Amino acid sequence: METQQLQVEIRKNIGSLKARKNRKSGLIPAIMYGHKQENMMFLLNEKEFSAALNAEVKMVNLKWDSSEETALIKDVQFDTFGKKILHVDFVRTALTEKVTTHVHVVLYGIPQGVKEGGILDHALKEVEIECLPTEIPKNIRINISELAIGDTIHISDIELPVNTKVIGNPDAVVVSVHLATEEKETPEEETSSEPEIISARKPEKEEESKNKD
Repeated sequence: METQQLQVEIRKNIGSLKARKNRKSGLIPAIMYGHKQENMMFLLNEKEFSAALNAEVKMVNLKWDSSEETALIKDVQFDTFGKKILHVDFVRTALTEKVTTHVHVVLYGIPQGVKEGGILDHALKEVEIECLPTEIPKNIRINISELAIGDTIHISDIELPVNTKVIGNPDAVVVSVHLATEEKETPEEETSSEPEIISARKPEKEEESKNKD
């Protein structure tokens, strides 16, 4: 698993107003906790962290002054539009202890069922796994080219790296191929119902006009 080094700045001033000012300056508020040690609050360079996130990095080496710690990216909070990073949580990690984290599920190949007119349903975009920090895969790739209409891949069917375990319901559906739902045609009698109602009202109006005369 790739580990990226990030230079951080210890955060001394706390508060929502200060946090907004830092974000405008390209700095992301963050916290690191775990191992029964004191929580540490600091600031990240937004561009550097975004690059690590886009590269699907999970483990980082946080450096400040003459100190350095290895940590796992635990949670990233975004704004309402999912674009601006608001806050990041890190958890201290020992390379010899197992951790839990989420990794993306990447599909490759064109299912046979799709070629025959079926629809692909990618229900689970990421899965939670448990393994050593040094063995966290960048993502989990699944070959779906052999999937026929009606076929399904569950969590229990995923092939994982050695010493890696999936956390969650083994029967949960990851991806499937099913028939396309046919659109219901409007019955002919329903389409002609409106003119029938209009024509039914005409005699009534004619009769009323005769009575008035």
